[in-house]
Amino acid sequence: MSSVLETTDPQIISSTLLRTKTRDILEQAKFKGEHFIVETFGKPMVAIVGVDEYWDLLNQARAEKRPETAEEPL
Repeated sequence: MSSVLETTDPQIISSTLLRTKTRDILEQAKFKGEHFIVETFGKPMVAIVGVDEYWDLLNQARAEKRPETAEEPL
């Protein structure tokens, strides 16, 4: 899977466009790896990415939060 840094900038869309083109947007995120930022009244509200990429990002964030494993004293 490609890195998030290798993808193009997300498309900014309105919540109205999301409402009218939901299936198309979801398919573009899932099958084409496109990213979307959904705005309501000009303010960013949510990001849409494919679910596989979401799980990869979540696992990466969790791994970065784990403290380094230190050897315990005997």
